[in-house]
Amino acid sequence: MLILIKIQNMKNIFLLLIFAFGFTSAQNLIEDSEISENVKEFGRISVSFDLNNAAEFYRLKCENPIYAQFSGGENVFKESLFKNMKSYLDSGVYSVNGIFELIMFVDKEGKLQNFILKPEVPNSNLLYRDLELVMKKIYPTWIPASCSGVPVDSKIRQKINFRTDNFDI
Repeated sequence: MLILIKIQNMKNIFLLLIFAFGFTSAQNLIEDSEISENVKEFGRISVSFDLNNAAEFYRLKCENPIYAQFSGGENVFKESLFKNMKSYLDSGVYSVNGIFELIMFVDKEGKLQNFILKPEVPNSNLLYRDLELVMKKIYPTWIPASCSGVPVDSKIRQKINFRTDNFDI
C-alpha cells in the first residue's frame, strides 16, 4: 500500500514538473525594438520589369557563325532571370525607370564571365550588386558561340524595361 502511495506521489510530481516546464518557453522578454504595432508605413516602392525584348547577339565576324545559347533556350533563361529578379531586387534602395541593357559576356567554355548594365543610375552600384546575385543564381552554362565549329567568346544583350512605382498606403 505504501508503495502505491509513493508511485502516485511520484506521478503527481512528474506531471507538475511537465506542466511547469511546458510554460517556461512561452515567457519571452520582448525588446522595444521588436514591437511593430506603433510603426506606420507611409509609402511603398515597387520595381516592376518586363523582358519582352528578344535577346540580341553581337555579330560574330566569321563564316558559319553559331551564336551562344542558354541551355534550355531563351524562354528558360528569361523565366529564370524574371524569377530571380523578383526575389533579389531590393526595391527600396534605387529608383530605376526605362529600358536598360544587360550585356553578358560568355566565354569559349560557355560560362558567364561578366555582365554590364547600361545606363548607370544613382545607386547603380547597388542595382549592379543585386543583379550580380541574380546572375549567380542562374547557374547553368551556356552553349558557347562558335565560328566554323571553333568555340569563341561572345556577347549577348538583353533589354529590360524597369518601372519604379511609388504609392502611399
